[in-house]
Amino acid sequence: MNINWKPKAWIAILLGVFLQAFTFLYLNRPKLFWLYFLLSVTASIVDWKYQTLFSSAFSIICPVHAFFIVKNYEYSIERTWYSKWWGIPAIYISFFTTVFLTRSFLYEPFLFPSASMQPTIHPGNHIIIQKLGYGTYGTYGFSLASKEITSPEGMQRGKLYAFYPPHKDIIFVKRLIALPGDTVSVKGNNITINGSLLITDKIYETEKMTAYEQQLSGITYRIQRMNLLPSKDMKETVVPEKSYFFMGDNRDNSLDSRYWGYVSSDRIVGEVIHIFE
Repeated sequence: MNINWKPKAWIAILLGVFLQAFTFLYLNRPKLFWLYFLLSVTASIVDWKYQTLFSSAFSIICPVHAFFIVKNYEYSIERTWYSKWWGIPAIYISFFTTVFLTRSFLYEPFLFPSASMQPTIHPGNHIIIQKLGYGTYGTYGFSLASKEITSPEGMQRGKLYAFYPPHKDIIFVKRLIALPGDTVSVKGNNITINGSLLITDKIYETEKMTAYEQQLSGITYRIQRMNLLPSKDMKETVVPEKSYFFMGDNRDNSLDSRYWGYVSSDRIVGEVIHIFE
């Protein structure tokens, strides 16, 4: 038992600046750690959703609070394992590893930047991608695997997926229109898959655009067409084996398979399972 140990102010301040809530583990204050940790997570979610900077305030609040704790530190408090030199690195590495693996293999959030999926997804909306079973794994710019889809049955026409297009290593999100072996053609609002014309009903029209409701494989969704832009038509073609055909819901303002071709199975990242307005 070591009850004569006192934390050093400069270490507590540095930890507070760079690791924020973790400085309170060094100070033997687990309750304060959990308080600040939960507050910082909440602030990070708010920042992610509204593009604010609330979480940065903890780089000031935590070191200041830590400094005052050091100045009034009670020697009677027994030093715990997580306050030792190896405790915080071990906890932090474990935490970051968990986040990294979760984002790489299970679920990853994204900020959607473009208007190519309107009216379904708007610029600035946040989306969650489910990755398990799709074979292309990685996060934060690191690629861990790029294999063919392990569960092809997870690819369903009409659903939204994230993928790397054939010409860029940037994640796109589009709607899956046709599967391997499908015959597809596009002419204006008319999309024909395997000889069947998709049901497309007009909903409303403004000066600049017209909105439609479309049905594909039992899934109903909305698309829009720009009144002043020409349609990007495509002659009948067969989707190659282990490849997929995608289109954006903003049909006249979307670079998709009509322009750069098919997406191979080993470039599918995952399915969009949630959209935050």
